[in-house]
Amino acid sequence: MNAISQKVSSSLTQSVWSSEQIRAMEQGAVKDAGVMLFELMSRAGQQVFHQACRQWPHARYWWVVTGNGNNGGDGYIVARLAQAAGIKVTVLPLVEPFYLRGDAATAYAYYQAEGGLVSTLSRAQDSPDLIIDALLGTGCKGALGREAQRYIRFINSSTAPVLSIDMPSGVEADTGHIESDAVHADMTVCLVGLKLGLLTGRGPDVAGKIVVEDLEVSPLANSTPWVSLLSWSYLYSLFPNRRVGAHKGEAGKLLIAGGQPGMSGAIRLAGEAALRSGTGLVRLVSHEQHFSTLNLTRPELMTATFSEFDEWSWAKAIVLGPGLGRSAWSHSLYQAALTVARKNQTPLVLDADGLWWLSQSQSVINTTTLPWVLTPHSGEAAHLLGCSIAEIEQDRRAAVLALQQRYGGVIVLKGAGTLIADQDTVKLCQYGNNGMASGGMGDVLSGIIGGFMAQGLTPMAAATLGVGLHSLAGDLAARQGARGLVASDLLVPLKHLLNQDDTYDPQYSHCSAS
Repeated sequence: MNAISQKVSSSLTQSVWSSEQIRAMEQGAVKDAGVMLFELMSRAGQQVFHQACRQWPHARYWWVVTGNGNNGGDGYIVARLAQAAGIKVTVLPLVEPFYLRGDAATAYAYYQAEGGLVSTLSRAQDSPDLIIDALLGTGCKGALGREAQRYIRFINSSTAPVLSIDMPSGVEADTGHIESDAVHADMTVCLVGLKLGLLTGRGPDVAGKIVVEDLEVSPLANSTPWVSLLSWSYLYSLFPNRRVGAHKGEAGKLLIAGGQPGMSGAIRLAGEAALRSGTGLVRLVSHEQHFSTLNLTRPELMTATFSEFDEWSWAKAIVLGPGLGRSAWSHSLYQAALTVARKNQTPLVLDADGLWWLSQSQSVINTTTLPWVLTPHSGEAAHLLGCSIAEIEQDRRAAVLALQQRYGGVIVLKGAGTLIADQDTVKLCQYGNNGMASGGMGDVLSGIIGGFMAQGLTPMAAATLGVGLHSLAGDLAARQGARGLVASDLLVPLKHLLNQDDTYDPQYSHCSAS
């Protein structure tokens, strides 16, 4: 995941704001602090120029590609500052400056007054050392016009590094959706506050390094972040307590149901992950043919057959789904586990084919009364909502809220920028890496979350801590390389993380001083 640098306000970099909230903050600065909007534009340009010079100190020829809105105005400020610093600048406007209005027109006038000129794509000379993307910013919504697409393709065709102002042009700020084309940035300087589109959807693929510049704008009083980010200090605050004289029964009892023939690995991964999360006792309900292998490879895991149904009430939490399958046996196991959970109000994690069975039986289950955590990826989420994967990915925040409204409990929508939602809040995990796109990762996650619920955490706390530590363990494991990463590689780093204190500072943390 991208690195996010913090400039001034930790409250802004630990929170994600919608475009509407950002506009309200800017208007609040105008009203309450007497700051003119052009002053904010000037601050934006100055900070972008500073970051560009810091990141690429030897770049002596810049292209500044400008649009017709405030993002373009930011670009003209940057161009004027660069020119004043002796840097050769070519401004490539999407529209003739004559059509600019408001603060963008003022910014262009200052640039022009100091001898600044504009050019066209066809006349752009030589190869630049740096490209400033000031085309669209947060103004992108839906399909782009042909001319905007042409400019974006022109930027992407260059080998020069690209710095995008606020958002890579073509990426929707509130969703990360890319309808047409998008600029592939090496750095994005995000203004006022973080936008969700940089952290989830397709945004992370094109944002590059993310730097937050708050422009000395503060959140409005009593405003609630659109999405909250995880941090190590927050994750640490959720760690389950364990008294000095605790015994294994007090450390949690977890039952994991799944593992059809040929799928023993899934349930074993979930079971071992639960143990590594600190769970005292873990019992696997699976096919008898798996028992000898499971007992040999991880003797700490207990096993039980489907017929030993009476023992299921022993569990303080249940994980249903790893390697479950879609056979008649699978369906019977699904129904039995769900019956026990509903009868005893046992906290439940539903994953993998457990989610598929849920999507097939919605009409007969009163789902919203269960204290459960659902952990779908976008394909499983599409089944649960009766829509396409593309619709899920187009607005992941809306999707996770729709799932929570329909099914209750806590929803973990997995993927780049995993989202965690209950009825009150939405959180985003900015940790993790693309090496974790491999089989078994979801089984490990479900075991960790189930283990924390067995240890007494609420579903929301267990899901939040589980997602955070799972992703951080993946980042630790990836230090030897993300390619070839397998799910079991996370188990030792998971134990390592659980034995750190609140001063622990992962080097790959999303926040670094800028």
